[in-house]
Amino acid sequence: MLYNDFMAKNLPKLGIHLNLLKPQGNPEKIFVKLLKWLLATGRYIFIFVEALVLIAFIARFKLDADISSKKEAIEQQIPYIESLKPYEVLIRKTQLKLSTIDAIKTNSPNFSNILRKIADQTPSSVRINSINLSKELNSVKVQINGQSQNNNDLTIFFLGLKQDESFSNVGFSSIGFEKGAINFSISASFIKSSGASSS
Repeated sequence: MLYNDFMAKNLPKLGIHLNLLKPQGNPEKIFVKLLKWLLATGRYIFIFVEALVLIAFIARFKLDADISSKKEAIEQQIPYIESLKPYEVLIRKTQLKLSTIDAIKTNSPNFSNILRKIADQTPSSVRINSINLSKELNSVKVQINGQSQNNNDLTIFFLGLKQDESFSNVGFSSIGFEKGAINFSISASFIKSSGASSS
């Protein structure tokens, strides 16, 4: 009995010593972790990237085919477009002529309108011998030479021109009697903007 007690006291006690702060077993190296991640998740990324490359490759072929077909269509239209070149030159010349005519019409006085306004004011007994029209910067200088059988018609003619807003600076240049008729010369300025608006 004593022997058993002695042996029980001298036997080492069995126990497990755990240190929770230290990792148990060998820790995995970073390379191994990376390899496991590549085998698990990385393969999906690789498949996705390969799919993108294939889509881009196929799209490149399609775009090349589209560009080629467009280029062929353009090349087929070149002879037709070149055949229209004479018409383009003719159209450009016509446009230039029209713009020149428009510029001349805009910048030039309307002589027919001036003559019509003078004719509207002329009584039947007043005879116009000559009308001289000379262009100035913003107006047209008008010189009217004529004869009248009586003083009243000449006065009506003169006052009609003076009251017309298209004319300014209306005045007699000369007046005289010859063989029972009144010879006169009237000078005036015709405002160009009025002539353009009445055209």
